[in-house]
Amino acid sequence: MQKAFLFLLFLVVFSCKENPKNTVSFYFWRTEFNLSIKEAQVLKDNNVSKLYVRYFDVALQNNIPFPVKPVQFQTKSVTQKIIPTIFIKNEVFLSKITNIELLSQNILKLIQQINGVNKISNSEIQIDCDWSLESRDKYMSFLKILKSKYGKTVSATIRLHQVKYFEKTKVPPVDYGVLMLYNIGSVNAKGEKAIYDKEIALQYLPYLEKYPLKIKTALPIFSWLVHSRNGRVVQIISKKNINDYQNKINFDVAYPKHVVTQSGIAFGDFYKAGDILFEETILPDDIDEMKILIHKYSKHPQTEFIYYDLDQKNLNKHKNEYNF
Repeated sequence: MQKAFLFLLFLVVFSCKENPKNTVSFYFWRTEFNLSIKEAQVLKDNNVSKLYVRYFDVALQNNIPFPVKPVQFQTKSVTQKIIPTIFIKNEVFLSKITNIELLSQNILKLIQQINGVNKISNSEIQIDCDWSLESRDKYMSFLKILKSKYGKTVSATIRLHQVKYFEKTKVPPVDYGVLMLYNIGSVNAKGEKAIYDKEIALQYLPYLEKYPLKIKTALPIFSWLVHSRNGRVVQIISKKNINDYQNKINFDVAYPKHVVTQSGIAFGDFYKAGDILFEETILPDDIDEMKILIHKYSKHPQTEFIYYDLDQKNLNKHKNEYNF
């Protein structure tokens, strides 16, 4: 009887055990690094020690890899460790004439230039690329060369489909991956979720148990509006919510589907009567649910969550906008 009691007590204690509090980090994705008072306060309140800052994109110009919109640091005094994050379009690795040796060299050189001007030192860089089967081999070779030249920590972003089908898509030869748990679905005019959908996520997350690379997880705190007309998507509107359109155009206020009732212009775009603005918002409950799923399915303990992205417009949408 006593053994049975102790066994039941053991089950109660361990079933009620909460997941440990994770380190909080943020992506910073604007072209000007300039922290608002609220953004700085969020960093302070959450003891944020790392910022993954988009340094520049790499895209093809005249079929040559070229840096796009390098970051300009307006806020100079930051206590957080800066991790340069480089977004590379898949087209760069699809091009047959891309020299990956030269590409890695030029990326490191530009990072050093930005660091030198702003007196920043780094011990890690992150590469963000949604590679495909066609670009896979060149991308993996690029990462090996980059890591060899850099000689420090290199991380890479991972999409859900690259986890489920990793035997085909291959695993990046880096120190760790960052699973992007957002932009899960396809943007459409039906009003279906695209930023996060639990049912879609569950089609992929169980495969984390077999994924060989250590991962951290990136979670969304952004929202968007999908503007559609006659059953077709016109545009995705980010950094705005439906309240920004009040007194600019007339629409049905029923959440999340807002039907334009009178044609008009807002923020330089034309909205025709009958157009639909579908609002998709990530709420704190969604974030909590994502964390539970990651802790459940990842075989690697999650020590850090990286939120995309640090922006006052995103923070304003959260009930408790300071604590993560």
